[in-house]
Amino acid sequence: MEATGLFTPVVQYLVRLLGEEIKLLCEVKHEVESLQGELSFISAHLDSSEGKRKKDAISEEEIEQIRKKAYEAEDVIDKYILIKTSKHSRRNLVVNIIQGCGRPKELVDLAKTIVNLKNEINNIFNNAKKYAIERPETSVDAEPDRKQELHKHWSEVREDDVVGFNNNSVELEKLFRKEGTKLDVISIIGMGGLGKTTLGRKIYNSNRVRSFFARRVWVYVSQHAKTRDLLLKILKEMPISKELRRNLEGMGEDELKETLSKYLKRERYLVVMDDIWKTDFWDVVKSAFPDNSNGSRILITSRNKAVALKASTSTPPYILPFLNKDESWELFHKKVFQGGECRPEIEPLARQLAEGCQGLPLSIVVLAGILKHEQQELLTWSRFIQVNCHLTECRDILALSYTYLPQPLKPCFLYLSAYPEDYEVPVRQLINLWIAESLIEHIPNEGCPEKVAEDYLEELIDRSLIQVASRRADRRSVKTCRIHDLLRDLCISQSAKEKFLEVRTDVNHLLVNKSRRLSIQGSIDPYISSNPSHSTNPRSLLLLGQDTNEFDQKHWTWVQENFLLVRVFNFGHVNLSDHTSIGRFIHLRYLGIKPDAMGDIPASICNLTNLETLDMRGSTFLNHLPKGICKLRRLRNLHMSGPVILPDYLDPAVRVLWSLQVLSTVSLTPQNVGLIVKANPPNIRKLGIWFEDESKSKVAADVLRSLMDLPHLQTLKIINCSERPGLPIQFPSNITKITLSRVSIEVDGSMKVLGALTGLMILKLKSCLLSRNFEFIAGSFPSLEVLKLEKLRIEEWKQEKNTMPSLKHLVIKECTGLTVLPSEPWHSLRDGEVLWSSRESVLTLQNLQNDHEFNLVIEPPLADSFYDRIAMI
Repeated sequence: MEATGLFTPVVQYLVRLLGEEIKLLCEVKHEVESLQGELSFISAHLDSSEGKRKKDAISEEEIEQIRKKAYEAEDVIDKYILIKTSKHSRRNLVVNIIQGCGRPKELVDLAKTIVNLKNEINNIFNNAKKYAIERPETSVDAEPDRKQELHKHWSEVREDDVVGFNNNSVELEKLFRKEGTKLDVISIIGMGGLGKTTLGRKIYNSNRVRSFFARRVWVYVSQHAKTRDLLLKILKEMPISKELRRNLEGMGEDELKETLSKYLKRERYLVVMDDIWKTDFWDVVKSAFPDNSNGSRILITSRNKAVALKASTSTPPYILPFLNKDESWELFHKKVFQGGECRPEIEPLARQLAEGCQGLPLSIVVLAGILKHEQQELLTWSRFIQVNCHLTECRDILALSYTYLPQPLKPCFLYLSAYPEDYEVPVRQLINLWIAESLIEHIPNEGCPEKVAEDYLEELIDRSLIQVASRRADRRSVKTCRIHDLLRDLCISQSAKEKFLEVRTDVNHLLVNKSRRLSIQGSIDPYISSNPSHSTNPRSLLLLGQDTNEFDQKHWTWVQENFLLVRVFNFGHVNLSDHTSIGRFIHLRYLGIKPDAMGDIPASICNLTNLETLDMRGSTFLNHLPKGICKLRRLRNLHMSGPVILPDYLDPAVRVLWSLQVLSTVSLTPQNVGLIVKANPPNIRKLGIWFEDESKSKVAADVLRSLMDLPHLQTLKIINCSERPGLPIQFPSNITKITLSRVSIEVDGSMKVLGALTGLMILKLKSCLLSRNFEFIAGSFPSLEVLKLEKLRIEEWKQEKNTMPSLKHLVIKECTGLTVLPSEPWHSLRDGEVLWSSRESVLTLQNLQNDHEFNLVIEPPLADSFYDRIAMI
């Protein structure tokens, strides 16, 4: 594989770093500009070599030499900036100058190092005659309208193409829907990439299965999963009380089993455990699943037939077959041509490529992801025939998909190895990490880096390298994603080879790679004991394992000694014993931490002048932010669970919150709301407000009126503003999503204002104070696509004609008193969900479903005794 794909961003980043820090490096301006010019020249040549065959690529040895020198240059610059920004070092510099030493020693050493590095890189470059290579004839840039096609492709939600599973799913569904039978374990067995999860999902999401089971849970089980972790996953997917959810972490394994068993008692349930590896897993967990003799089922998927035989003796495992030639061609055709036709002259080649994947669906979709980005020409596709004839294993085809990735996408794809196996990756977190790691290109006229990152994500999904795990309410944007474990293996091996990212788990802590990024996915103790020092000056530390809450002074000391140049800290839920020194890490761009583990936010956090994302979600005790946080000009995303009091900042000479785009969730007053409204410019796109102590209507109204001055605000959440009379709420005209929780809403006031917002696409109302009978007026909510009503004490919902003409997704949750629904607007509806609500609302939507084609999800099924309990309330 080519080494240039990951190395080019290193050089490009260093060029940008030298440019950004030129003020701090002004004393060595000549040396810096010289090195910057050399690196820019190398970067251009590395980029031009992208896509070459291995025999034409720059040798890995030469790339490795340049990489080391680039890393050295990066370290030298970062260390000097670290020294210069400390008060103690500045005093030393002044002393050196006063003593007549000319240039201070630090500057002399820095200048010498830069000159030496430039000369060494230049020598390597002169020896690398292969730099001067013409661009390949065929490139992923050959389709100029590709980006436009991607946006069109993702504008509508599509179900994953399923081929060859129709008969299988019908037969398996019959096993699930047998009433009055004992608990049974059903298994789907097959090799990785064969489609076990796809088939399981098809059954799990079918309307017949949904309506049969009162409880349904799907969990992914990693290769090294522990029993306690598995039980926690299952319980956390259940609609359990907040108090029980808080107590789960403190429970032992036996207590978790007992809790789960009690929760499932008397309910008909379906629990899916995907990708089981251990043959004895059922013996360990079976006591947690009660046999209610009502048709409850356990579904497992595994690569190991012995796992299935150990778990069930009554139902033989279903062995998933490979696709035959026709099925392989059908799947290949769907993925490459997406509803279009294959040109007759290339069809024989296309069929040969499909057959070469030997009936393995994952290989087919990944290869199709490459080919649909290539020109559909005989000469172009024949090259892949020559390559494919040597690919005898799935991993070779997966490796080919990586080789043909556009250069900017390669590091973004490999970054997914930072997450544990079967992990649902939060997309917004991933995008913020990509940006903090400088993996996102600056593309003129393409808007903010988040937009570029979203395009990268869409293309990786389009190439079948990333799977969509869940979508947001609008069903367009991706909320979480995951990566198939075979592709994750490719990520890990390639990341290790390129020294891009080192993945450490409990089982491999002795195999040390010394990369620039470190992801510890398990206990941190074994890694520290075997690696007391980290000589490569890592730039990222991500703690994503299950045991990261065990973090004491020893661990924090190790971090302080080895990660001073770090740009990304993701501490998860670790307990920092000495958090006051967090301000030492001045290069930090991303900090993810749970404030409860810290007790409060130290003032030293305000020294992190490069910080772009501060993620403190999950906190329950954080109340105040230090006043100096308003000076962090590069801060783009500030995430908190809230309510957190935003400080009152009174210095008009200081530009505050210059770059802030996401702020959630804060407590605002008429005094401090000016911090975000008067920022120059006010860039807030997403804002969450939590009014404390049932705020007076006038106070809340004054705050909300101020939001009219936020020209870029798109998403707004308001919590805890329930004092009557209803608020005369005003909103910026360009807002697209509003969530109101515990807010008093008057039909003739606030609801009219909401209905008049022409750009509003998503509206969520939770535990709001509404009249028991409310009506939407004609012509309101012209663009609304998603409406969610949760825990509302409403009984009758009416609306006039031509209301919500664009409504596509409706969720009614825990509205137990809602018995009358309108006859409009259902012609545009695609999905309806009625969750733990009244029988009448279920029956009404079922009747409407007969006249309008839309998917309907009902939880729990009508036959459940839940409705009998409602009637008694």
